[in-house]
Amino acid sequence: MNATYRLLTLALVLSLTFAAGCSQGDTNQSGGESAESGESQQRMAPDFSVTTIQGNTVSLEETMAENKPMVVYFTASWCPICAKNWPVLSEVYPDYQDRLDFIAIGIDPTDTREVMTELAREENFTFPLTWGHPDIMLDFGVQAQATTVGISREGRVVFQRNKTALSEQQYRDLFDRLVN
Repeated sequence: MNATYRLLTLALVLSLTFAAGCSQGDTNQSGGESAESGESQQRMAPDFSVTTIQGNTVSLEETMAENKPMVVYFTASWCPICAKNWPVLSEVYPDYQDRLDFIAIGIDPTDTREVMTELAREENFTFPLTWGHPDIMLDFGVQAQATTVGISREGRVVFQRNKTALSEQQYRDLFDRLVN
């Protein structure tokens, strides 16, 4: 029964996500970012483990064991806002790769390993990427692609920017908040 409910929920979320598409602008439910009035009010990020297109494993548990913060970016190969963020992330990520872990997680089950590998090659991604894992999107409570989630060293969600194209400086400011 639980598996059926989860599958139906996944189908509904994906249907709504695809129907909404990638609209312009920031459509956070919270009006911009998650609450930041104290770590005690920040929710714990769900643990996950994925294999990147390069064959490496990335997990929240391992990141926390290394005492690093993490950024999770939910993406889709067909998303125009994501396409704006990819070059910015490719520019910013190398400057932070030793101080935080980053993973771009595909949310569309049709974004197979082959599709995402080709996309990464075409777009010259410098950041770790995995293929379609809509279940992780659901676990995080994320409702759309082009969502950036920052997780503290303690595993708490520090920020969540939904369906937003961010500038290089905006990403640097977010990343700095995690590593400092």
